[in-house]
Amino acid sequence: MITFKYRKEKNKFGKTIFRPVADIVLNSNDNSIEVGMYIDSGADVSLIPLSIGLALGFSQEASEIREMKGISSEPIPYVLKEVNFIFNNYKFKGKVAWALIEEIPILLGRMDIFTRFKIIFDESEKVINFVPKF
Repeated sequence: MITFKYRKEKNKFGKTIFRPVADIVLNSNDNSIEVGMYIDSGADVSLIPLSIGLALGFSQEASEIREMKGISSEPIPYVLKEVNFIFNNYKFKGKVAWALIEEIPILLGRMDIFTRFKIIFDESEKVINFVPKF
């Protein structure tokens, strides 16, 4: 089992809140970066901003660019990329949407993640447990 603690943050009103965040290492093209990703069961796919994709050595062709819409009504240009996700010592390949803008949250979405783990949100203890399914 892999356990992550909720992260203490301030919301836009200055109130202290706790959010489920997983510290994940992303690896691609011999480049690695550790990121805190908001665990988001409402996100179809994991999402990273432009700077993280560049740090991982990503590039894009115009024909690869797609658009997605989230909570905001503005479409977000992105390219779907494959990375290695590393959760402690558990490593596997999966897809991330590399946003071609910077102003987006870093999300750990369902695609390639939620099928690999039983994920338990324990609000009272402020932890998230990832139990590998295989």
